[in-house]
Amino acid sequence: MQARLIAYPPDQAAMARTLEPGMPLSIGRAVDAGLRLDHPSVSRVHAELRFDGSHWQLRDLGSKNGSFLDGIRVHESALLRPCWLRLGDVYCEFAPLSDAEAAAAEAGWQARRASITARTARLDALANLDDLLDASLRGVVELAQCERGFVLLARDDGFVVRASLALDPAHLAARTFSGSVGAIRHALGERRSVVANDVGRDPRLASRASVVSAGLNALIALPLREGERARGAIYADRIRPGPAITTLDLELLEAFAETAALRIAARRNSDLLDGAADAPDWQAIVAAHEDGA
Repeated sequence: MQARLIAYPPDQAAMARTLEPGMPLSIGRAVDAGLRLDHPSVSRVHAELRFDGSHWQLRDLGSKNGSFLDGIRVHESALLRPCWLRLGDVYCEFAPLSDAEAAAAEAGWQARRASITARTARLDALANLDDLLDASLRGVVELAQCERGFVLLARDDGFVVRASLALDPAHLAARTFSGSVGAIRHALGERRSVVANDVGRDPRLASRASVVSAGLNALIALPLREGERARGAIYADRIRPGPAITTLDLELLEAFAETAALRIAARRNSDLLDGAADAPDWQAIVAAHEDGA
């Protein structure tokens, strides 16, 4: 029987693997691990998942911080049903897959790839900057399976909110805005994507007032890069439970954001000054959350 393992590193996209009988999966921090978890709590050779002919088995390989099945430390145990594993401090979701479930998961993935490919192609046809920003935001929200979001663009020496979905731009600077200001600041400052699937377990984000008050389930912040600079960002989040944002999703999202950034840069010079006069200022939003974020 096939199975699915989804690992949730604290500050990264989720890592999904389909497990096949006859193909054991080694898990650890070593570069040659079948599933590499580059986290200090995970041993270089930590654990193994293997099908014994009737059930999948979890075996700890002498790790320092242990392997846990539904909160109980184990050395070796059969995985008889969907469960949560913890390897060091990294949580993993395990579930057996029937042939029909595996086929449905693959079909869903292919459909999402087709959708983002079509959305990427449509960006070329949009001559107006506002239309381009709206299409870029909706593409990210859809693929990440989120509920709301907004787009930041550079202006002068700061950033402004130029598009939003299910968020009132006028309220972003108020304490009622419950998106993660911290995630966006990391994306802009480090010029790399920030993903959190179970936000409550992310040490960088879980204590922020904006996150705690909203009960966020997942978020993503994608920088819009122009050379070595971040010229903006696309942010999306959701409150309801939903599928993990995986490394495969992130590859598609980053490719989409890269295309969007190029198209936005080509249109920004003629449109930005005309359309951004009343756009909410990002520094004002940050200042409103500084003491609680």
